Amino acid sequence: MSQLRSRAWEIGLSLAILGVLVATPPTTAADPASKYFYDDKGQIVREEVDSTGSGRTDTWITYKDGKPVLQAVDTGKHGKPDTWYHLTPDGQVARAEKDQNFDGKPDVWTIYEKEVPVKAEQDLDFDGKPDRYIYFEKGKPVRAEESVKRDGKITLWLYYDEAGVLIRDEEDTKGIGRATVFSYYQDGKLIRREEDTKGTGRVDRWSYYDKEERLIRREVSRSGSGRPDVWAHFENGKIVKQEEDLLGRGRPNVTYFFQAGVLGQREEDTKGVGRVDLIEWYEDGKPVKRQQDSRQQGKIDVVSYLRQGQIERQEVDTKYEGRYDLVRFYTNDRLAKEEYDTNGDGRPDVWAYYDEKGDKVLQEEDTEYDGKVHVRFRFEGGRVVSKEVVSARKSDGPPRLLTPKSW
Repeated sequence: MSQLRSRAWEIGLSLAILGVLVATPPTTAADPASKYFYDDKGQIVREEVDSTGSGRTDTWITYKDGKPVLQAVDTGKHGKPDTWYHLTPDGQVARAEKDQNFDGKPDVWTIYEKEVPVKAEQDLDFDGKPDRYIYFEKGKPVRAEESVKRDGKITLWLYYDEAGVLIRDEEDTKGIGRATVFSYYQDGKLIRREEDTKGTGRVDRWSYYDKEERLIRREVSRSGSGRPDVWAHFENGKIVKQEEDLLGRGRPNVTYFFQAGVLGQREEDTKGVGRVDLIEWYEDGKPVKRQQDSRQQGKIDVVSYLRQGQIERQEVDTKYEGRYDLVRFYTNDRLAKEEYDTNGDGRPDVWAYYDEKGDKVLQEEDTEYDGKVHVRFRFEGGRVVSKEVVSARKSDGPPRLLTPKSW
């Protein structure tokens, strides 16, 4: 149960407690279990009543000029009053007080007009000061205010329908003097919540709930524009899918998929053309495999394998023929080696090696496609500094290009 929802439930409970105070105090004038006390003029000044026949007084009535002005009741059966009704000269309740924690001091105060409640105050931390105020119309609560931090500053506002059922609450969660969280209810149950998480005066998060008050969807405006750019979907309280608009076009171009609340797959339309061109698979929250359509042609041409979020190996279809002819190997996320199959026989015939700075230092070539190295080129600063012919009939020409310019 959310913090705001919990407070709303507390309000409902408090209203039930106030219902005890709304009732008219029991009539006891003709009760045979009553004891009457008189002054020296013979006027009644006090009455003690055993309303249950238990042999113990549970109601005390104070009189003035022969009329009851205060009725105290022991509702908790503690032997002392915990509820007090202040009466008008014609016997109607004008004010009621209740001691909820039975410490002998009232902590709920209700004001009446013609025995109908119009306002109630509650001391929630029992320090003698009211923290919650409830306002009534026609005997039904219509609005409530609360100092959530019990410091006298009102930061929570609740609103009720004609039947006294909660329909909306607002809370100032940042202490800025205005509401930043708005919750909406149907049949007393939470159905939607809007939040101004940055305190700018603009809502940037929206949450939606099912009939069981379980979160089913959440939308977020990360940009602060007031327009959602993140959409999260939930089942049984766990996230199953999240969509994001990373391009600011008002529609998602990235989708995350979850299983049991754990990220399993990510898909992205990197150009926003309506077609997925990047797919990632995750384990323990980190990517382990990535597929890319690098040319935006609707066909996967790059596959990367990762460990602990870092690339270990990458396969590339440089000719876009459905065959991965270039393989790259990485160390600590740094390119260390490349193997290239230039003739399409399924075996590499060019090997390139890179230093810690990512510069090529050596390239070996199988110019006769027999699986053996026939030519070696050494590099410094991106340029060939030496060429070694091991044994080859076809050894003329510069080093073969591993990544054609068209890729």
